[in-house]
Amino acid sequence: MNVYAFLDLDDTLFQTLPKCPPDEPRRHAAYRKDGAPLSFMTERQSRLFELLDANAIVIPVTARNLEAFRRVDLRFRSLAILDFGGVILKEDGQTDADWDAVVRPQATAMGGELEKLLVSIREFSLRHKLGVNARIIADFDMPLYIVVKHPEGDVAALDRIRCEHLSGVDLDAFFVHANSNNLSVVPRSLGKERAVGHVLERHVGDGPRMTIGVGDSISDAAFLRLCDFQMTPKDSQLATLLHRK
Repeated sequence: MNVYAFLDLDDTLFQTLPKCPPDEPRRHAAYRKDGAPLSFMTERQSRLFELLDANAIVIPVTARNLEAFRRVDLRFRSLAILDFGGVILKEDGQTDADWDAVVRPQATAMGGELEKLLVSIREFSLRHKLGVNARIIADFDMPLYIVVKHPEGDVAALDRIRCEHLSGVDLDAFFVHANSNNLSVVPRSLGKERAVGHVLERHVGDGPRMTIGVGDSISDAAFLRLCDFQMTPKDSQLATLLHRK
């Protein structure tokens, strides 16, 4: 029986330094564009990856685009799901043509809406002096989603954008992902679960298999539900929601 592990990366397998336990050894896991370390794995996270890598076909499922994914210092030997499910990368580094044919027309159609929404977020930030950075994440010549971060990690600034601005915008065609210093506005035509479903249907097949999903955020829940077993880190956004009284 083949075992497949669909594995979220940021804040599941590694995280930025402020989020690391202060008393636990860690190692570099991902880098900035200039080559400086950005994200770190604890010993427990390293051990989890080793266990999965030794016993399963590990398929990363991430919001990172190809450029950011290439800055992850881990070896993956199978497919990779990038861009909130917008891209499926095959083992040879080429995109899954069948999936691209589904996503590309939808992404192209949403490009104008993403641009208008980006302008409105930037104008709101400027008007209220929030100091956030907002941009459209593109990959393989497709505009895919908006990401908003604060350079100093001011989550309250992102909350103002989400609660005061986005609440008054027509977002029927989008979903909003908010987790710590990361606010993303994503077209509903994307979704990690859509890409995972495609991989299960087209690349895994109907033979004997076991699937494990690992993720930390609410936006991961949909793809975790497609898996036989579901894992989430202690104190993650998902774990906090599950154990809320």
